Amino acid sequence: MNVIPINYQLTFEPDLKKFTFDGIESITADCRKSTNSIIMHCAELKIIFCQVKFKGKIIKSIPKLHEKNEELEIKLSEKVKGKITVDLEFKGILNDRLLGFYRSQYVQNGKTKYLATTQFEAADARRAFPCWDEPEAKATFDISIIADNKFTAISNMPIKSKKKIGSKTLYSFSKTPIVSTYLIYLGVGEFEYLTGKVGKIKISVITTKGNKSKGKFSLDLGKKLLTSYEKYFGIKYPLPKLDLIAVPDFAAGAMENWGAITFRETILLYDPKTSSTRTKQFIAEVISHEIAHQWFGNLVTMKWWNDLWLNESFATFMATKFVDKFYPEWDLWDQFVEDAMNVAMGLDSLKTTHPIDVKVNSPAEIREIFDAISYDKGGCVLRMLENYVGEPNFQKGLKKYLSDFKYQNAKGQDLWDAIGKASKMPVSSMVNTWLKQPGFPLVEINQDGNNLKLKQKRYLLEPDKKFSKGLWSIPMSLGLESEISKKLFTTKSMSVKLPKNTLGFVANYGRKGFYRVKYDEGILLDLKMLVDEKRMPAIDRWAIQNDLFSLCVSGDEQVRNYLDFSDAYFDEDSYLASVNVAHNLASLYFRAFDEPFAEEIRGYAVNYFRKILFNLGWEPQKSDKHTDALLRGFTISVLGKMNDDDVTDEALRRYKKFLKSPNSISPDLVEPILSIAAWNGNSKTHAELTKLYKNAKTMEEKLRFLGALCGFKDKKLLLKSLDFSQTSHVRSQNMQLPIMKVAANPYGDKVLWFWLKKNWKNINKKVGHGNPLFNRIVASITSVADDSMEKEIKTFFKKNPTPGTERTQSQTLERIRINSKFLRRMRKEFKDG
Repeated sequence: MNVIPINYQLTFEPDLKKFTFDGIESITADCRKSTNSIIMHCAELKIIFCQVKFKGKIIKSIPKLHEKNEELEIKLSEKVKGKITVDLEFKGILNDRLLGFYRSQYVQNGKTKYLATTQFEAADARRAFPCWDEPEAKATFDISIIADNKFTAISNMPIKSKKKIGSKTLYSFSKTPIVSTYLIYLGVGEFEYLTGKVGKIKISVITTKGNKSKGKFSLDLGKKLLTSYEKYFGIKYPLPKLDLIAVPDFAAGAMENWGAITFRETILLYDPKTSSTRTKQFIAEVISHEIAHQWFGNLVTMKWWNDLWLNESFATFMATKFVDKFYPEWDLWDQFVEDAMNVAMGLDSLKTTHPIDVKVNSPAEIREIFDAISYDKGGCVLRMLENYVGEPNFQKGLKKYLSDFKYQNAKGQDLWDAIGKASKMPVSSMVNTWLKQPGFPLVEINQDGNNLKLKQKRYLLEPDKKFSKGLWSIPMSLGLESEISKKLFTTKSMSVKLPKNTLGFVANYGRKGFYRVKYDEGILLDLKMLVDEKRMPAIDRWAIQNDLFSLCVSGDEQVRNYLDFSDAYFDEDSYLASVNVAHNLASLYFRAFDEPFAEEIRGYAVNYFRKILFNLGWEPQKSDKHTDALLRGFTISVLGKMNDDDVTDEALRRYKKFLKSPNSISPDLVEPILSIAAWNGNSKTHAELTKLYKNAKTMEEKLRFLGALCGFKDKKLLLKSLDFSQTSHVRSQNMQLPIMKVAANPYGDKVLWFWLKKNWKNINKKVGHGNPLFNRIVASITSVADDSMEKEIKTFFKKNPTPGTERTQSQTLERIRINSKFLRRMRKEFKDG
């Protein structure tokens, strides 16, 4: 960059009737080299005035917009070098595409209202004001907002002064520290505030009118987290205030704007009467994630977007760590491996995966990288690294990194160097084997007496010689009741000697490493007995069958072996192992849904689920663990879909009662019970659920009813629900939900693909071209297609290009092939058996 911004002075005046805004800007910048052309980012703005000052005089300048490159070029009549000032006036649109400076619509007491808010990551600050819109172009900002008197205004810093000008108010905010453009925030609306203090820092939850009472849980948690992060990082929170803002229309889950974090309403507002256990947990995790960013990301920022994965996965990793400190009874690390690790391994065992560390040429490519590899695999690699170097060394390296690079930009390598120095271990060479190459390893273990032979190779669900290269530095740990041995496994194969009288062992002890294990038959037999006797930690009981199930999908194991092994979990008492065995048995049944052998699998599954329900009961108990609530809902809804008579009768009885008194069902069971009502329901049920949706008071409740509307067996009713999702009753940010739910419904394959093809143009309009939610919609095709449709799907996307989903399309086709091959192998296995 030849021109480096130093300070932006910005004044915005949004008009929420015409949906436009006016901007006045004065940028102080430094020209490093002599130049007669200044180029900055600018998109969808109309430049009304432009002048450049240099050494006290005005230089003649001509502004020119290059729309395709999203650039503004200012041509100067003479060359300048050193300090310059660029003065601009411009006009923009308050769009409804949930990016840049946009408008959000909501209804209050039957009246439609609007607020203005921003979403600038990755490269949309340029839609609000001309700027150097890259993470490394850090500057300070003096922001002012002119708003109607009925509104209040919010930005990153506290209000410095307020001045009435007729029917409007001019809000001036304090100068920001040095910060990247993607973290700037502007908000204007009829807000209300719930406020508290942590030392001198003012912390607020900000909502639309009538919602602030639901911000109490978030405010209390925000206060606790702020203090804990300050202690852990050894650096005080750098701003005088922190706002947590609930926005009605929001594309992502939340955004870490410095000092003004935005959230979807459902991820910030908690009502103990109507909110579910899962919502409470999700709110806690997301707030923790965003507050971690205030240091890691905002204070120290990545140099370029290729390190976005580190920014995100670090926040995910820290979020889990800190919420776990406050709520140890939630078993968050167990849930982390069940959710994050499962999802990441599912994606990373495809040929179409990508390395964590990818080259990013333009911000348009970033949307494709925001996936389970960047968030979830990244988080797993950090967990593996922390375990490898030990927690004290990890923290020591991190503190050094943050204090060395504060108010600057850094690369991932800087962090590995800092942790390597702190631990005196080969961190960089170890961690880079997990970042620079795609995929992860399968470790095969054969036992001969006390000698183990270990081999590593890349693990793929669709084996392919062309993609089988790869060598990893694997922290190989063996243990049973405690750790037996620990080694860094860096070659294709190695031998390990077990201590004498070893009763048995689990590899990847504690499942800290991001790899799968395949044991020989003898070891598996021993392990089955040890699992049954619970001679190892719950996480290892989970891991053994988790790997075994995946090996069935890739064709390395037989399904009957898995079913047989699952018997060892009949008396399982941990949430983690129970929920995963349950998921896997249900998945086998729904895969075999229309097959003659479905009954045999149903036998295993129904027995297992009935046992869980027998232990948990229908009614939430005072003595329940947090995870019991999660497991109970899942168990009831699967038994309902497996047509278990007792569960169906009980659910329908409760549904009838619910229609008369909506408080009769605990929030955790509303969706499971309603979806069973739909599963057994008709058009009358459909009308009842639609009415519940329309009358629901909170967005969280609305989404539950929307989910239940996708649970019917009847094709016509499923189509009706999909059509309903296209109406103005469903916000564009929730459009993907009905599609994903119908895809998960075993009867959905009869209607979804046909409906998607017919409605693609409308969906494109509603969700917005290039919206990352499209990746979810494309991925849902996996569940409703088989490999005979591959050509048709390819042709469809050729005719209907959907930018930003190219990678998801090829991953979806690969998953469809894997599922089809798996089903054909199951047919053969059960026919022969």
